Order: sequence, then C-alpha cells, then structure tokens
Amino acid sequence: MENVEKRYDIAVETARDAIEELRLAAYAKGYEDARRELMAQAPVEKTAQERRDEIVEQAKADIEGLKTDYSYAVLDSNDTDHPHFCFAEFIVDSEKRTIVALLRGNYSCRVYARGIAKAAPDDCFNVHIGKAIALHRAHGIEVPDEYLNAPQPTEVRVGDVVECRPLKDIRHVKVVADGEYIGTGLDKAAISSVAVTCRLRRIIDDSRVGVGE
Repeated sequence: MENVEKRYDIAVETARDAIEELRLAAYAKGYEDARRELMAQAPVEKTAQERRDEIVEQAKADIEGLKTDYSYAVLDSNDTDHPHFCFAEFIVDSEKRTIVALLRGNYSCRVYARGIAKAAPDDCFNVHIGKAIALHRAHGIEVPDEYLNAPQPTEVRVGDVVECRPLKDIRHVKVVADGEYIGTGLDKAAISSVAVTCRLRRIIDDSRVGVGE
C-alpha cells in the first residue's frame, strides 16, 4: 500500500511538472509567433536622411516628366508657336535660395507660365526639390506635400555646403573628399576635417549637382 501511495505521489508530481512545462512552452511559442508576425507586418521606419533621399529622387523624376508641357502654346494670329510644345527653363539663385521655372514656347520662346520656389531660412536648400516645386506651380498643379515638408538632412556628404563655426565667426564651406586639394581658400573643407566633424552647425545646401552623377 505504501508503494502505491508513493507511486501516486510521483505520478502527480510528474504530471504537475509536465503541465508547467507545457504552459511555459506554449507561452514561449505564442510569444515567438507574435514577435515574428509583428516583425513581418510592421514596416521598417526610415530615417530622416533616407526619406529625404527618396524625395530628392522623386523630384528628379518629376522634373523629367514635367519639363515639357503641351497646354500653354495656344496659337493666335500673331503667334508663330507650334501649339504642342513648350520647354522648361530654370533660373537658380543659390544665394537667395530661389528657383524660377519658366515654360517657354519651343519656337517663339514666349513665356506662357512661371512658378517660383523659395527655401525657408531654416530649411536646407536643394535645387532638385526647388525645381520640382517651381515646375508644379508653373503648371498650375498641386505641389506634393513631401516637397514642402521634406525632412532636413542629417548626414554630411561630399558636395554639401555646410555652415560651420570656426574660431572667430560663422562661415559656409563646401565639403570635399579627403585628399582633394583645397589650397589656401577658406571655401572648402575635407569631409573628415575638424570644421565638418566638430564645428558643424547645419547643412545649408545638399543639391550636390555634378557629384556622383
């Protein structure tokens, strides 16, 4: 009888251990399944720099798609224009951070429409985004919100114009590659220089026209 009771106690204890093990295993499996499902469904959040890079590429594509227009060249008795062709001309003033887009007739060069884009004082100027905004306005179509509210750049790259704080006063310099000859001018700084790595205030122009193109 004593052996029977002992076997019973052992069986009960074993069952309790098995149930606890099953509970823990089920909890762990459920947690892992939920984690995998969440990781599979949740989009990876992009950094501000990655989002800005996407917007710049979108702007470049928009410029290509909108720089020829077919709606402004309307013939009249004194007009020599072909009724189907206009081209875009851009006036870029980096100092004033302003871009004007003109839609001109292909033959007479008559201006049929214009649009203007101007960067806010605290915004980083980008010629591609500015051209896209001005071109949308010249066409009379709504400017995409991402152009008007593009995130500011966070990563300094070769070709950027940055504002840095030297020993005496603030100055603007163009960032060049390490090893590129700078000479005695004060308008350039290597990307790994103290001016860029330690005294940087902000990036003021990330157009990088001609860099890596």
